Amino acid sequence: MNATALAPVPTPTVVNHLVTQSNRLIEAGHTLTLNEKRMVLACAAKLDPRKPLPENGTVRLSAVDFADTFGIDRRDAYDSLEEASSRLYSRTIKEIRHGTRGKIERNIRWVWMSEYAPGEGFVTLGFSPDVIPYLTMLHKEFTTYELRNVGSLSSFYSIRLYEICAQFKTTGYRELALDRLRDMFDLGDKYADVKNLRVRVIDPAVSDINQHTDLRVVAQPLRSGRKVVGFRFEIEIERQQELFEA
Repeated sequence: MNATALAPVPTPTVVNHLVTQSNRLIEAGHTLTLNEKRMVLACAAKLDPRKPLPENGTVRLSAVDFADTFGIDRRDAYDSLEEASSRLYSRTIKEIRHGTRGKIERNIRWVWMSEYAPGEGFVTLGFSPDVIPYLTMLHKEFTTYELRNVGSLSSFYSIRLYEICAQFKTTGYRELALDRLRDMFDLGDKYADVKNLRVRVIDPAVSDINQHTDLRVVAQPLRSGRKVVGFRFEIEIERQQELFEA
């Protein structure tokens, strides 16, 4: 071996943080890319959920922190963070409730401002006034989990299903009607066939969660006759395996 060969780049380590969100946010429907979701969670982990948000509702996240939090190469983090921050500006959260005349949908913007400083390698997000109550001043009906538990999940759907199950990890199971599950994933017309939904969304997410997180999940279809009308998620906590190497 050539003695002058470059030393291998060390594998990034994952920094652990706690992320706390209102259960209303977890229950609401939204669609993000994987890096957009990671960015939102990394910013949420910087907040004290029992205190008001900093001035103007802004949170700063560096590309270095983003890379270290999710165990990705720092050289890739800059471009990923820039793209995610730009796209998040147009994203919304969809709250769905049922009124006397049917379903009511309310769309809320995630951020009122997104700023990326490429020369300094950080992004500043200004969470919208309607989103702030989801992340701060939380004294009841919230869910907290270790951010590292979703750090290696490979899709947005995996993170969403983890959050949905983490709410009920002490109960041990969660049952969701098919329409409710589709709303929470904000699927719209995608994967209308139940078999396709399971193959493309549910089964890969369950496998990802079981391989990379502290939860063990089994998805069982709920039927009315032969028709699948929902899913029951059996949930166990697995704490014996170290998920990431220091």
